[in-house]
Amino acid sequence: MTIMPSSPIDEETYSQLLDIMADEFAELVNCFRDDSDQALRLLQQHVNAEDSAAVGIICHKLKSSSKLIGAFKMAEFARLLEDYKDDNDQQLAETHVQQLCDEYARVQEWLDAHVVAC
Repeated sequence: MTIMPSSPIDEETYSQLLDIMADEFAELVNCFRDDSDQALRLLQQHVNAEDSAAVGIICHKLKSSSKLIGAFKMAEFARLLEDYKDDNDQQLAETHVQQLCDEYARVQEWLDAHVVAC
């Protein structure tokens, strides 16, 4: 028996947001994607530069936007990386950046399969 990984998006949260946003939903998802793409590029740069304060700020925003669309596992990885500002563990930060990027790829794939252009 193959165990499938859980969905990267909480479908109940996603459905509620779709109902609330209606015609503006696709725009919201596009903003999430654009902001996340930029945040992940910046995160890698700031982790490489060991700029823990900037990493904390970016992760805080990324955590919030991920939760908004129901990407709770992605939000958790952002929260873990946000702790870098306090512990300055470079190796752990690099691991969390990779986990966050991998989870974002799963979120993107899910969104590609589920978002209906409005």
